Amino acid sequence: MIIIKTTKVNIADRKKGIILDVTKKLIVQYGYAKTTLDDIAGALGIKKSSLYYYYKNKEDIIYEVMMREKSLYLKCIKEALEIEGSTLYKVLSYERAKENYLKESISPFDLTVSQFIEIKKSIKDIFKNIECDEKQILAEVISNGIKKNELKKCSKDRVAETIINISEAIRLKEFHNSETQRMKESDFDKVRKQIEEIINLIFDGIKKQ
Repeated sequence: MIIIKTTKVNIADRKKGIILDVTKKLIVQYGYAKTTLDDIAGALGIKKSSLYYYYKNKEDIIYEVMMREKSLYLKCIKEALEIEGSTLYKVLSYERAKENYLKESISPFDLTVSQFIEIKKSIKDIFKNIECDEKQILAEVISNGIKKNELKKCSKDRVAETIINISEAIRLKEFHNSETQRMKESDFDKVRKQIEEIINLIFDGIKKQ
């Protein structure tokens, strides 16, 4: 029988995980700016001073929340891009995975459009960091498509960046124009169709006939 010893490190990691879960929930409910250490401590049922044992300040907690989300998100899109099929099929699979990840991240908290946009603006540097890693992952898939003779010789980085920028622009535009404050299934469907149309047009220009 294997016995796993519980160490102080294990306990501390579990407590930090709980703090991050609670912080994420508060941010999506109230926004980045309005979430305070007092709110986090209150939701956890502890004194604010206890938080300083694990984190220096609110920004430190937010950073860890986003780094954890980044890890989960990148794992999600990597798995979508590793499926069998053409490069176009992989990229379409990747976009659907992005959509599903976004829905699963937002739906449990009933996040509004304005809250989603406010969070993105508040921590835009972290989002840029995530997009940079995402671009590298996508560029590698484009590069493999060129090596397999599926695609014409082109700048893998530019193609990857174009796909990410256009899909993000469409997503934000539709969320801004949403008829309700809540993101509906129809909003996500509309965005997905538009993004897939653009991706198909891009591949019409770079794939070999």
